[in-house]
Amino acid sequence: MTVDVIRLRRFTLFSALPEALLKNIAEFCSRISLERGQILFQHGDEADALYLVEYGRIKVYRSNSSGREQILHIIEDGQSVAEVAVLAMQKFPASASALVETAAILVPRQPLLDLVAGNSQAALAMIASQAKWVRHLVDLASGLLLDDIRSRLARYLVLFADRRNLPLEDGSRLELDVKKGIIAAQIGTAPETLSRNFAKLEEEQVILREGREIIIKDAATLQSLAYPDI
Repeated sequence: MTVDVIRLRRFTLFSALPEALLKNIAEFCSRISLERGQILFQHGDEADALYLVEYGRIKVYRSNSSGREQILHIIEDGQSVAEVAVLAMQKFPASASALVETAAILVPRQPLLDLVAGNSQAALAMIASQAKWVRHLVDLASGLLLDDIRSRLARYLVLFADRRNLPLEDGSRLELDVKKGIIAAQIGTAPETLSRNFAKLEEEQVILREGREIIIKDAATLQSLAYPDI
């Protein structure tokens, strides 16, 4: 399936690039479809492409010898995955699979590197994307090491609202469209512990749960729990 400039411009990675450059990139891209559970790439595979998610959801994760997963990131509509691996590494440092039916744009590594080598705008766009990803990993690592589960859950809810451009204010409603097991893995805990901490936030009247919907009752407290040092 072909890729056009309009599709590419949706993504932060390429949104600031001029039309002519986007046309060059579109020529070597292709579109792919993934079924739920399908592996996109695995830890240790050759990093031969990056991906732009048009719709759906991809989880990026590491797993240990016993099969326990730590989810590093959930890639959603309009986001990119594996740009750091493609630009800076020989192999993927994590695995990725589709959480739901997903469509993505495949951007092959070598043509992209050739283009970046000869164009400063493209190089700066890629550097900015790498910096954002590194910041995310630093925040994830420090949160897992230093924060309790309640703070991690509060931060998850704050960032969930931010990613969907929802206001963080009293009365805001967040529809959690991922399973509890996925949320638990993202914040580094077990589903049972996650449920207890949801209940704790509800007892403290910070949130109210109605099925899969979370109603923010005390946005200021939620924000302070999410970022206690600010």
